[in-house]
Amino acid sequence: MSIATSTATSFEDNNDDLLKLLTDSWDTPLKDTIETSKWTRDYLTKLTSLPLDSLLHEPTELREEQAKAKRDAQQLAFRDYPCFLHAQTCRHQVEETLDGLDVHLGEFLSSVPELQEACEIFSQQAKEIKEEREKITRVLEHQNVLTDLLEIPQLMETCVWNGYYSEAMDLASHVRLLQVRYPLSTVKSIHQQVQSSSDLMLVQLISHLRKPIRLAAAMNVVGFLRRMDVFDSETELRMVFLRCRHDFLQQRLARIKRDMSEESRQRSSDAFEYLKKFIDVMREQMFEIGTQYISIFSNEQGTLLSDYMVHVIELIKAALDTYLPMIEDTSALTSLLTQLQYCGMSLGRIGLDFRHVF
Repeated sequence: MSIATSTATSFEDNNDDLLKLLTDSWDTPLKDTIETSKWTRDYLTKLTSLPLDSLLHEPTELREEQAKAKRDAQQLAFRDYPCFLHAQTCRHQVEETLDGLDVHLGEFLSSVPELQEACEIFSQQAKEIKEEREKITRVLEHQNVLTDLLEIPQLMETCVWNGYYSEAMDLASHVRLLQVRYPLSTVKSIHQQVQSSSDLMLVQLISHLRKPIRLAAAMNVVGFLRRMDVFDSETELRMVFLRCRHDFLQQRLARIKRDMSEESRQRSSDAFEYLKKFIDVMREQMFEIGTQYISIFSNEQGTLLSDYMVHVIELIKAALDTYLPMIEDTSALTSLLTQLQYCGMSLGRIGLDFRHVF
């Protein structure tokens, strides 16, 4: 086995030498092609293994095969030349198509960054549109609630102007809770509008205390003022009540003065009539103020009411000091004293008897 292998190797080496000898004068490209072709080596191996007779006939057989191949090629070309022409046309078209494809591919590659940027912009815009659509959808879903919310300021103002103060305070309290829970600009704006209506309501409530008012209505007004929680203390609320009722007292006294001129009040009879009306107004208003104050502020711990009544009594004394010297009729003076005693006795029912002063 080793002898056969050695023989084959030696034979191949001889073929290589023969191949080099045959191709030594050929051009380099052709020479390289022949030397590297496996078919060439196989054919040399075949030639070197042929007997002499076969080797002598080999050129003739090659020429015959060449002639036959040439005839076959000519027949094939004659028979199938339309196919060759079509194939050539297709080849040109394919080349043109590939060239065009190469150009378009280059353009496509150059436009990819722009396309990517455009896609990113589109994605961002689509995201924003989606978010806006979601917002609009949520608004549509809660349309009734939002409508009610936006109508609160108008409803609040309507309640205030029509005297529905309890309902107005409920709305104001609801808006305050909304502002704490949802600190949004819209809620803040609604709260500001509601606060303006609350300020108007405060002015209206205080103005009620400056007008003729019954005890039940006064208790309701003070209750609303307490509920609004706009005063620093209960004492301040009481002072506001007394201040407002005193303003109404001053309005009534001013009306008496308007009914009588300054000159007429200096006459004896007119001075008597003025003091008579003055004391009547004082009696009515002092009793009403005292009764309302004690009923509304039942847990009086200070001296606010008594201090106020002392101030009012000082006003009575000042009026008496001014107009009594103008009265010469003794019976008129007696009538005024009786009227003052009756006033003090009436106020004595609420612990404000001032008869000892006169």
